[in-house]
Amino acid sequence: MTDMGCAIVNMSVEVARTNEIPVGTMKRVIAFKEHILLSNVGGKIYATQNDCGHQRASLARGTLEGNIVTCPLHGAKFDVTTGRNVAGIQMRMSPELMQKMPPEIIAMFQKTGEIISEIDIQPLKTYKVEVKGGSIYLDTEA
Repeated sequence: MTDMGCAIVNMSVEVARTNEIPVGTMKRVIAFKEHILLSNVGGKIYATQNDCGHQRASLARGTLEGNIVTCPLHGAKFDVTTGRNVAGIQMRMSPELMQKMPPEIIAMFQKTGEIISEIDIQPLKTYKVEVKGGSIYLDTEA
């Protein structure tokens, strides 16, 4: 009887072209049956999961400032270079709107904000990126 070991194979797949993601922008792609966010930070491409670590909102619909992506749903912030969560959920409302709301509704939003602030936000999964000849490749291992 022979002892057969299992080989772990890292698969690299082309997902985009560099000219599709100018500096300071993001693009959602699908690879390895997952939604992945490509971010161009200072000319370098980074890849993370596209789903927010809070409620799975698409980070590609958020904003990228430097290396920080902000979730469009609740304002959680992540460093796209590491996947680390750098700021929790933000409940935002303009002062003008708050002045028009009854005190009971404002109190409800404050209580909701307190509860939401305790929700654990998972870091983003990261992927290894390789750029060859204008093409962006992702690897299953970060």
